[in-house]
Amino acid sequence: MTFVKVKMALQKIAPAGKLGVRLKEDALKNVISSLKTEGHAVTSVSREDGIFLLEVTKGGG
Repeated sequence: MTFVKVKMALQKIAPAGKLGVRLKEDALKNVISSLKTEGHAVTSVSREDGIFLLEVTKGGG
């Protein structure tokens, strides 16, 4: 999932809401960096069968 798709999903939830994101390793670093830049928090990262699972808390802005 690219950052654009993550950003679109975050627009559908309220501030402080949680979003689960599944990513391949090649997108992980850029998506996490972009989320932090946009004011969101990555509250957990885990790996399952080669796919990274992120829990993102939507920021207020």
